[in-house]
Amino acid sequence: MSETLVDSSQGGGGQDRNQIPTEEAVFEVLSNRRRRYVFHYLKQQDRRVYLRELAEQVAAWENNKSIHYLSSGETKRVKTALHQHHLPKMDDRGFVDYDATRETVELDEAVADLEVYLDVVPGADIPWSLYYLGLSGVGIAMLVAAWADLWPLASVPDASCAAFLVVTLLVSAVVHTYVTYSRLRLGGTDKPPEVSDR
Repeated sequence: MSETLVDSSQGGGGQDRNQIPTEEAVFEVLSNRRRRYVFHYLKQQDRRVYLRELAEQVAAWENNKSIHYLSSGETKRVKTALHQHHLPKMDDRGFVDYDATRETVELDEAVADLEVYLDVVPGADIPWSLYYLGLSGVGIAMLVAAWADLWPLASVPDASCAAFLVVTLLVSAVVHTYVTYSRLRLGGTDKPPEVSDR
């Protein structure tokens, strides 16, 4: 993960249950992968869940396997960490309402509508920022070659070069928007964006 983007038009008030947490609190809480998995799962559920259920799903994502194939040790490690550290921290920051006695948790209303996007870059891919930087470099080189009448663009009108670049940018932006909003939003897909489809 190279970057976390938070889409929120309202200000935050940290630990006040009636306000969206500050951007700093959002980054602090979601800087941990396990807490991102918790946030992702609770956004999908829209209900109070038992700690055991949550721990099983988080463990399944962490181990990249089905819940049915988890060992009791894998689930127990996640459950203990969630109970002792992650859920109390998320509760303190106003992200969840965690009842440690009943071992139930739900997303706090203040963050239920918070949209969080991850810029996840698989090993063989490049980040979108570098893609656009490269596209800009190619565009500048094409325009300079067209204006200077250099081969192979000497016979191509400047307007055609500009039109090609605009269409290329438009298609790239559409693909980027689709990928971001459909696959990289926490709570927007079955699995968190960071979990591979192996």
